[in-house]
Amino acid sequence: MARVTLDRVNKIYGYGPSAVHAVEDLSLEIEDGEFAAILGPSGCGKTSTLRMIVGLEEITSGTVAFDGEPMNARAPEQRNVAMAFESYALYPNFNVAQNLAFPLEVKGVDASERQRRVERIAGLLQIGELMGRRPRELSGGQQQRVSLGRALIREPAVFILDEVLSHLDAHLKFQMLFELKRIHQELERTMVYVTHDQMEALALADRVAVMSNARLQQFGDRDALYDRPANRFVADFIGEPPTNFLDATVVHDGGAPLLHVLGSDLRFAVDGERAAAIEAAQLDRVTLGIRPQNLTWNTDGDTAVVGATVDFNEYLGEHTILTLRDGGALFRAIVPPNVDAGEGARVELHYRTRNVMVFHPETDEFLG
Repeated sequence: MARVTLDRVNKIYGYGPSAVHAVEDLSLEIEDGEFAAILGPSGCGKTSTLRMIVGLEEITSGTVAFDGEPMNARAPEQRNVAMAFESYALYPNFNVAQNLAFPLEVKGVDASERQRRVERIAGLLQIGELMGRRPRELSGGQQQRVSLGRALIREPAVFILDEVLSHLDAHLKFQMLFELKRIHQELERTMVYVTHDQMEALALADRVAVMSNARLQQFGDRDALYDRPANRFVADFIGEPPTNFLDATVVHDGGAPLLHVLGSDLRFAVDGERAAAIEAAQLDRVTLGIRPQNLTWNTDGDTAVVGATVDFNEYLGEHTILTLRDGGALFRAIVPPNVDAGEGARVELHYRTRNVMVFHPETDEFLG
């Protein structure tokens, strides 16, 4: 296993005016044995980051180190890193057992040790009954397991997963998420998972590095990303359905400030921490953020209330998403599936003040 450290890493493609800064001043430390995810939209720099860790891309500046030892000058084969790709890249003329054993054969591992490790990985991935089959005889999920096994069998210090679930259907993807988590818990290897899918990242990783426009936005666990996003981008990218963002003025009504949503009668209260942050920043206008999950139909304690009119009712079986309007303000809430709230109905929704997020209107930074 290894601790992976990136210190002010930059990657620039090309020269002069046409140069592209793909990764900008990235500093990141992934702990020994940690499952970390690098998450972001296409073009954010996550794949370039991965390729620099592996050694497939030259680092423009900065340092990549394993356990404090710089890796910049080392070739990929000298880094003890294994990688599984979005494409399975299996050898079509080899059966499963031969595909698994091939990396060991190249390294000169003797036949008995190869057989032992092939059997162990096959058991771990639950593909023992497939050993005599060729790739064309396997389903997509089975091919993905063989691809993972071929990387794992090398017993690397760092295991890299690049969009490995993107070709799988929803049901199979859910199964593979469980399997990847189980494999990590059993092997206790350092794993870095690159994806654009926030559900995958949150389900798998101990911590998630969120990237946008070549820069790291935040590196934290699920609770930090969900409840204390560093900025509006993170708050918008993490969570489904997306966070509601509403422009609001700060109203002082003899006590804690209220946030009056522009173009509406909506007023949201905030907790003491947010109120103090607003006062410290001396703002009279902010961007309010609240997740649809935090606007609830029923109350079970100390909650505040806002009223709005239903614009659209989207029934999804296990829950319903209401699109609501008050004046010029439009937002969404998740309510139980049996709620009777048709178009035009006036409803009241409950929220906890600690779930109201506040962002600087110009820098988009989280306040509080």
